[in-house]
Amino acid sequence: MTNETKPAAQAVPQDMMGRARRVLRGPVLIGVIAALIAIGLSLYGMLTNPNATPLTLRSLLLVVLIAGGSWGLIAWAIATAAVEAGKDG
Repeated sequence: MTNETKPAAQAVPQDMMGRARRVLRGPVLIGVIAALIAIGLSLYGMLTNPNATPLTLRSLLLVVLIAGGSWGLIAWAIATAAVEAGKDG
């Protein structure tokens, strides 16, 4: 055997942003961005029109769950289908 030096493995980032970049790639990143946009727009709608929805903790949680969850899931599914279709072609 020869005494070849193996290339050093890439340093694993220990900060929160580094870990988030490793996890949030491709379709997951698209889903998270769509969810954040949907949550932001829904919260803006609630705050600008308080007569339509009462500002309670329950209504805020429902906005996050329904708007963010549904749009995030739909965007993730479409992005995943696009990636899989690209792999087949």
